[in-house]
Amino acid sequence: MKNNLKKISILCIFSILMIIISINISMAEERYRGILIVDKDGKYGIDNKEYVELVIDKDIVKSLKIHTSGANKDLTFSNCRKLKDDGSNFEKWFSIECRTMNSYDGTSFMHEYFLGGAYAGISPEITPQYSMYKAIKEISDGLGLDVPSRTFAIYVNKKPVYEFFCYPENIQKK
Repeated sequence: MKNNLKKISILCIFSILMIIISINISMAEERYRGILIVDKDGKYGIDNKEYVELVIDKDIVKSLKIHTSGANKDLTFSNCRKLKDDGSNFEKWFSIECRTMNSYDGTSFMHEYFLGGAYAGISPEITPQYSMYKAIKEISDGLGLDVPSRTFAIYVNKKPVYEFFCYPENIQKK
């Protein structure tokens, strides 16, 4: 009888631990740091002074920090949402859209005029099936980088003004 109770207790503890582990795995956040990719006369480069930091949990943006010389302090977007399939190019390229630019610390800020009305897109995980995979791979290969896990782009008037290649845990070089 004591052995059976001991076995049942061990099985219960094991089951509880497995449930806890599976909950933690399913709640895993994705953390990225993005580097700015610049295009100067058709030649791509990297600007390490400007970056983005993202924390995403199941297509929900938990944290978004944008460090750019286009503003006097770090920025964020307060309204991010998962995109629905509407057939647009923006929806083909991005899975999350962000609007309403604010300062990251919630206080007043100033930005360059060209950022007025800015919005952003966050791509899905980049795989060979992603519509822009070949172009992104070509750029990243040319820069000596791995293909990014995601991209983050800031748009104004339907035109990209910033594009960041985002990598988990700062892994960027091949």
